[in-house]
Amino acid sequence: MIRRFGFRGLAVGMFAACAAMVAAPAAQADPTGDMSALTAVRGQGTGMVIVSPTSAGQGDFDARVKVNIHDTAPNTTFSVTRAIAAPNTGCANFLTPFDEVATLTTSAGGAGAVEFERGMRHGPGMTVSFDLMLRVVSPDGSTVLQSECMTIIGKPPPATA
Repeated sequence: MIRRFGFRGLAVGMFAACAAMVAAPAAQADPTGDMSALTAVRGQGTGMVIVSPTSAGQGDFDARVKVNIHDTAPNTTFSVTRAIAAPNTGCANFLTPFDEVATLTTSAGGAGAVEFERGMRHGPGMTVSFDLMLRVVSPDGSTVLQSECMTIIGKPPPATA
């Protein structure tokens, strides 16, 4: 006997397929960028930093950086600082000091976010790699949130035809 699946069978199958797509986590990892939790090494708070290299630099390094923090001092302007180390050293020996690259101001609830672009010139067609650590620091230094060491690999410029 041949069994036929009608509209109900189709509807059940479509529902199951949609449910599987919603339940499956979406991957967001970019092999050239990195992300890290920000943890308090002094004071209180937590957050996240995401570094996403782009090819917008036309051969020079360019990246979008997103920083968000929460559970920290309210109505405070924090400095976002970064230091660079040689690639794959685990941030053992920084080549640069922790310089300010942006600021963010927290809300009355102690949360804030900033997105900015960073770039550097290193020569046409080169792909640069380096280790990076970010810190978010309150004006009086009583709160310091720090990322893990991240290895960043710049994207090459787009191919030209």
